[in-house]
Amino acid sequence: MHRIASHARKTTQHNIGRRRPKRSDRARRVTTLVLALVALLGLTPSAGAVETAPTCHRYDLPVSVHAGSPTDQRIAGWLCAIGPTTGKTVQLLVHGFTLDHTYWDPSYQPNRYSYVQAMTRAGYATFTIDRLGAGASSHPPAAELTVENHAWTVHQTTQALRAGTIGGTRFSKVVLVGHSLGSAVAQTEASRYQDVDALILSGWMHTPLWLGTPGVILTALPAQLDPRFPNLPLGYVAPLPHAHKNLLVDTNNADTTLLALDEQHAQTGSLAEEVTVVPTILPPLTQHITAPVLLATGQNDSIFCGPLTPCPNAATVRTREAPMFTSTPRFDTFVLPDAGHMMNVQRNAPAFFSASLRWLNSISAP
Repeated sequence: MHRIASHARKTTQHNIGRRRPKRSDRARRVTTLVLALVALLGLTPSAGAVETAPTCHRYDLPVSVHAGSPTDQRIAGWLCAIGPTTGKTVQLLVHGFTLDHTYWDPSYQPNRYSYVQAMTRAGYATFTIDRLGAGASSHPPAAELTVENHAWTVHQTTQALRAGTIGGTRFSKVVLVGHSLGSAVAQTEASRYQDVDALILSGWMHTPLWLGTPGVILTALPAQLDPRFPNLPLGYVAPLPHAHKNLLVDTNNADTTLLALDEQHAQTGSLAEEVTVVPTILPPLTQHITAPVLLATGQNDSIFCGPLTPCPNAATVRTREAPMFTSTPRFDTFVLPDAGHMMNVQRNAPAFFSASLRWLNSISAP
């Protein structure tokens, strides 16, 4: 059973419509005992002395690959929050190419590197998915893993969050958050269906012309050559060892332990994703987005930032990208210094989390 990797947190798994028994939570009992002893002794802990981790439940959501097809595929997702989810805004987190949900919620130093923990501590709920073809979700034929089909499955997930199908809470506000290919999926969903309240696009712009782009293609080899994925259909690909580190991370600003963990969680993608992602960089798509947008990038992103399109600061990126988002009521940018394409694994990732939080709070309370 695929379990979310995180510290001091209760994780349970559900099929939609059928609740499975909860697992025991030793860390929670210990915390409760400590708080009881503090109360018994008449002590008052200082602010932040006891930090609460989110409680997470796994849900498996039946989806169809495209409109009109049967709901015979399954999206695995983890709903996390501190306290009740009622009244909270939920962030739907979509990972990038050859990654999985742990990009948003690594087990290593989660207080520092987990986007999920940063947002749940601030009062948001998060629903972090494995896209179809990755991690614990279904692996349909590789040709069906197009960006458009991913956008359709994310649309179904968004509607399930609003309907209360996931976790029993009818979320009135859904923020769609993507990374890399996940951002291509997110902006396609927001453009096609216009059913989200805000959009955070990280590791994504309209200028994929630099060394990282051919590098990703050349280092994504047939998944059957990777002993971890021997039985996947043809058309699935997996990255060469250390491809993420060599191409997508500023290693001078990264923890080697976290990079090793990313290597362990490297996942599969598809040739169809590599091909169908190309049209998503064309301006007509993003010009139909009507929700507020925050676009975030690493200063040294090897895919989108190069000699002719440098990313020295947010103002430069905004000037270049704003004409691509003409229908949004608000468009903002953020640049993480000394960071590569995978911002969440950089040492200063918390600065990206904080910038996203400030932006979200400025447009809507959690």
